[in-house]
Amino acid sequence: LMNMFRQGNSLREAFFYGQKHSNYSNDDIVYIFARSDTFLKSPVDIPCSFNLNKTDIMTPSWMNFGGYNDRFAVAGPDAAAVYVTKNEGYKKAILARRNKTEPIMNSERLLRDWLLVNRLNVTEHEDEMAWALLRVRADRHIELNDKR
Repeated sequence: LMNMFRQGNSLREAFFYGQKHSNYSNDDIVYIFARSDTFLKSPVDIPCSFNLNKTDIMTPSWMNFGGYNDRFAVAGPDAAAVYVTKNEGYKKAILARRNKTEPIMNSERLLRDWLLVNRLNVTEHEDEMAWALLRVRADRHIELNDKR
């Protein structure tokens, strides 16, 4: 949990710092989020044909574990502002479960719930080769299963 919150806080701080110091109109911007423990196997294809609206967000379809993959996302401006506050949703969900016997959900399910409660239009990108990403583990290695 600690790493999940650290990454979320870093994401939020970087996003709002950029917002504060940007000279661009927010209407035409698409935000790309990649967690720091994500290795890009090849250039990431983000075609303009996605035509993301302000509340649209796209995540990879692989390794979603019953939710949405939280390692990489492409978002319109309003969706990006919600995405970077996902720790708020995580905290609420964890606190709601602390006195119950059911386990805390994984980060992918927590992300799914946070994006949907905020009424974002979420699409899972099906082309695994276009978004060829690997998870880098805490000890800096990549699991063989992830290289499929």
